[in-house]
Amino acid sequence: MHARHLLRNVTHLGVCSLGILTACSGGSAAPTTASPSPAPAADAQAAAPDPYHPPPRDTVELSLYKAWQQYMLQCARCHGEEGQGTTFAPSLLVALRPDGHVPTQEEFVTILTKGREDKGMPSAGQMGVDSVYWDGLYRYLKGRSEGRYHGGRPARRES
Repeated sequence: MHARHLLRNVTHLGVCSLGILTACSGGSAAPTTASPSPAPAADAQAAAPDPYHPPPRDTVELSLYKAWQQYMLQCARCHGEEGQGTTFAPSLLVALRPDGHVPTQEEFVTILTKGREDKGMPSAGQMGVDSVYWDGLYRYLKGRSEGRYHGGRPARRES
């Protein structure tokens, strides 16, 4: 008796499933031969942006781009990737404002030249930052502090 009841339930379930599948497929139980065309790569990228590799928001000249690279290699570990400071190094965006601790390029270069040993900052020479990057480094960070540039990797303008 139990087996016959179980067989009837399974048969009923199969018939219901077939009815649901038929209803969902637009009334035709016959398979279609047309396959959907693949979406273009551009549509796929637009639909799912990559949060780990956002597109650049700014395009800068080569000297600023090189300065940004030096910042990321030598300065970001203490001052943060965005220059907004960390628990042990100050925000360079605040420091480079007109009312900040380093309002001029001369003061910025003095700090790079001498460092701030009392605060644990070595000189740029000790870190390996060549002085050819100092002007671009100042201009990039000053532009960030004034809101002319955004955080993140800039695009390089080819001249």
